[in-house]
Order: sequence, then structure tokens, then C-alpha cells
Amino acid sequence: MKNGLIFSIVLLFFISCKNKSELASEFDCHFNFSNSELKTLTDINKNYSISIPNHWKISYYYDEYQSDIYVADTLKSLTSTYILNFSNKKGTLLLDENFKNKIHSELLENGLEVIKDKKLQNKENSSYYIYAKGTRNQFSYCQIQLYKPLDNHSFFDIKIEIYGDQQLEERICEAIHYIELLQIH
Repeated sequence: MKNGLIFSIVLLFFISCKNKSELASEFDCHFNFSNSELKTLTDINKNYSISIPNHWKISYYYDEYQSDIYVADTLKSLTSTYILNFSNKKGTLLLDENFKNKIHSELLENGLEVIKDKKLQNKENSSYYIYAKGTRNQFSYCQIQLYKPLDNHSFFDIKIEIYGDQQLEERICEAIHYIELLQIH
């Protein structure tokens, strides 16, 4: 009985490690986050849903070209939390060198240094993330943007903004956890 329990725990550990997304692997995420007490939000155009903790602040934005949901845990100080922006945009997104160079230039113009970037490949399609650091409002600041084409007519631009260095890795991984709960309709 005891050996069966140990085997089950070891098996569960290996299965959960294999299920880690490529983005979570890029940031060496090994934290466990609860999915209890979450609420599901759907964007104005009903193109996607996200799940976030019940107490988080939410802000919606939309126009004829995009539909955004901004979320943050406002019960924590700015340097203890992060801001997530899910944006579904109309248009074609080509993840080529021209796109990469444009994003790099924009970040540099905004005083951010690119730490790493990578094109991610999965079964469905590819995506691209870029991780940059700098200073904003007298705080150390990091930004991770994930670009994911959906089809020839739309794509996702998901941004994580983190102020301060306190528990940086954990905040990055928690944000990635909530990004992974995204449901496309």
C-alpha cells in the first residue's frame, strides 16, 4: 500500500512536469498555484475567456480593432503584484525577423533592455515572447509580451508588467499560470 502511494505521487509529479508549457519552462516555473476561488471573465466580443482570482480588479477595453481585459491584484502593493493585459486584436501577425526587429526597437525606445526572446512552437501553431527590463516610475520594471497568431484575421498580444524585484520569479510564473487558463472561443 505504501509503495503504491509513493508510486502515485512520483507519477503525478512527472505527469505535472510534462504538462508544463513551453513558456513556463522558459522561465523555469516550478511553483504550484491554486485554481480555487476563481471567476471566469469573457471579453466584450465573446472571443475568449480568462480565469482569475475573485478579488482581482478588472478593466475592459474594446474598439473595432481589439478587445482587452486588464487584471491585477489591487489588494497588494504595486511591487508585490503584476498587471496582466489580454488583448485579442484584428489583423495578421507574421512572426518573422521584421516583426522581431520592430518589437526590439520599440522596447529600446521605451528604455527597456531585451533580456531574452524566443519563438515557441507547439502542436497548434507558433508564438513569440520577449522579456525586457528597465526602470519605470523609479521602480525596477520588467515586461513580458507574448504574441500568438490565431488565424489570418486575429492574434493575441498578452502582456505581463511587473514593478520591483521582490519575488520576481514567482510573480512571473503566477502570471504565466493565469495566461495558461486562457480559453479561446
